[in-house]
Amino acid sequence: MFRKILIANRGEVALRIIRACQQLKIATVAVYAQAEQHSLFVQQADEAYCVGPDTAQSSYLNREGILMTALLSGADAIHPGYGFLAEDAVFAQMCAECGLTFIGPKASVIELLADKAAAKKFARQQGVPVIPGGMQLKNEQDLRTKAKQLGYPVMLKANFGGGGKGMRVLASDHELRHQYHLIQEEARQAFLNDAVYLEKYLPHARHIEVQILQDHNGHLQILGDRECSLQRHHQKVVEESPAAILQPQQRQTLYQLAQRLMAGLAYTGLGTLEFLFTGQQFYFLEMNTRLQVEHAVTEMTTGADLVTTQIQVAAGKTVQPKIATFKGHAIEVRLNAQPQENLLATGQLTKFRLFTGARVETGYREGDQILPYYDALIAKILVKQPTRLQAVTKMQCCLQRVQISGIGTNLPLLKQIMGLPSYRANLVDIHFLAHLVGDAQ
Repeated sequence: MFRKILIANRGEVALRIIRACQQLKIATVAVYAQAEQHSLFVQQADEAYCVGPDTAQSSYLNREGILMTALLSGADAIHPGYGFLAEDAVFAQMCAECGLTFIGPKASVIELLADKAAAKKFARQQGVPVIPGGMQLKNEQDLRTKAKQLGYPVMLKANFGGGGKGMRVLASDHELRHQYHLIQEEARQAFLNDAVYLEKYLPHARHIEVQILQDHNGHLQILGDRECSLQRHHQKVVEESPAAILQPQQRQTLYQLAQRLMAGLAYTGLGTLEFLFTGQQFYFLEMNTRLQVEHAVTEMTTGADLVTTQIQVAAGKTVQPKIATFKGHAIEVRLNAQPQENLLATGQLTKFRLFTGARVETGYREGDQILPYYDALIAKILVKQPTRLQAVTKMQCCLQRVQISGIGTNLPLLKQIMGLPSYRANLVDIHFLAHLVGDAQ
């Protein structure tokens, strides 16, 4: 087992990893931006070191500074959490060259799966369906030709994208010609690579994902599924476990696809296979080679501790192949900073009180500053009940008791969702929120 783990992340996920390390009797090292020197995760780690002033680029994405801190502090492993360097193949390779365990798969596997077009090509080779299109195209004329073959509307995506960036729905040849270079530039700015690919746009799909864990010997555990269809600007807002829409035979088919895909990968660690489900067909979207933001809903319905197990597997633990069983239904909502009338998405949390009857994951306390340099997540609020409808009702109660002031948040939207008859009846798809709030596609 590891002696000391450096956590290359911040906020609630850093605190989650610290808790897991404490359970395993592993010392922790936090790295932080100077602007966050008084944060809760900095205070709770055994050691903490500043690696930059404020922005993510100057701190949590500072590969060399983080690696130097790990070596000087005597850490023998680095946990990247999610976001930042979690799916950075270069960083994973740098860790290996420095004799540090990167808690995740090998750099070569990350590199394959980070390239969305290459990942879809790999899935096709494994006999796993993908959305029509999905290949990297070299120029605008190739894109226009392929889009005409697929039929509009189409989706243009950054090859190395994530977090909703570098994605557009295009309804015509005119829109493609107008948006192509804009998407390239957005991809270049966000991911340092302007490669894009094209695929057919599916108007009535649901976003279903499978949580997997695989050890060094190739033993695969399927730890349930989640539905994450409620998204704004391609970023998840509400997540549920299990995906209540699936019938037993559909779930069996989904897991068989997951097993087929994993059989072709020399993969070690946690991962999430994401699919779109429409017309009784699953289409592979991508694989996230890391811990997910929404991992806790799976923990609540399967009883697994995904973070401690992830660390143990990285240290060489063998697991038994299995398919987890569910108990109850769990829902997670993401409470995000968001501008509201007369309120900014940044500033001081003058009041911050969350209902104690729910599981809450947050890196903030009352009085903390919400800074403009990082993601908008303020807290994750989770409930579990015997049935989905009971879970929705409990979440409604929890959200009514949330007290937050000083900044704008999406709390009104979360309350609205839980009260909608269509949501309570599970009549949703990936465009549900866009239609609800009038977002442009």
